[in-house]
Amino acid sequence: KGDSTVAHWRESRPMATYLATATIGKFDVKTGTTPAGTPIYVAIDPVLAAGNSVDVYAVTAEATDYWSQVFGPYPFEETGAIVDDMPQAGFSLEVQSKPAYSAVRSESTIVHELAHQWFGDSVSVERWKDIWLNEGFATYAQWLWSEHKGVRSAHDSFLAGYNARPAESAFWGTVVADPQRDTMFASAVYQRGAMTLQMLRERIGDTAFFKLLPAWTKLHKYGNADTADFIHLAERISGRQLDDLFQTWLFTTGKPTL
Repeated sequence: KGDSTVAHWRESRPMATYLATATIGKFDVKTGTTPAGTPIYVAIDPVLAAGNSVDVYAVTAEATDYWSQVFGPYPFEETGAIVDDMPQAGFSLEVQSKPAYSAVRSESTIVHELAHQWFGDSVSVERWKDIWLNEGFATYAQWLWSEHKGVRSAHDSFLAGYNARPAESAFWGTVVADPQRDTMFASAVYQRGAMTLQMLRERIGDTAFFKLLPAWTKLHKYGNADTADFIHLAERISGRQLDDLFQTWLFTTGKPTL
């Protein structure tokens, strides 16, 4: 209208407000579909295009399809990425359907943020104290990806993190299930959260564990859930009482003994 242009944008799936993002600028855009058929849209700032050490489009397509097998059907209409030249933002963010990457760009980061499409975006936390349900799962997804690629098993990734931190490390002082406001994104929420999942996998076995993950994303799709919901579902699917495991790894400080 006159000198103005109006663009309409619509998200057809429920969305937590912090996942809405608008990025304005000139981008190199590549579109298509993943091998399994999910539409994909990747926008990369031309300043970064030549210096990318990872093929964002290819990894996004591959990871979206793989997580769809492990976590359940992809919950949104389109997958993709926004790669923007904003070095002052020293992090990436799992914005819905198209994670935003800035100074942090790697295959491991991409698979982490895409895992959030299930754990955090489709299934959102009931309260911020439950944030390990987002970050612990996405970190564990990095371990699963490494295992999938034949680089290192999730068990070995667990041991590497566990052994690298002595008992007196402040890392073990965070209560993962209630990390408090100022330490909500402490490394323990990510790493000990992922350790909890590996301990759960080893307790209940792969069959039950890999049945649990898609059951969780299906049960709470486009909704909110908390830690108690996850424990209940894990016990129901495995047929085992798991209070001791979660008490040790999520609700207690100190380095657990193996």
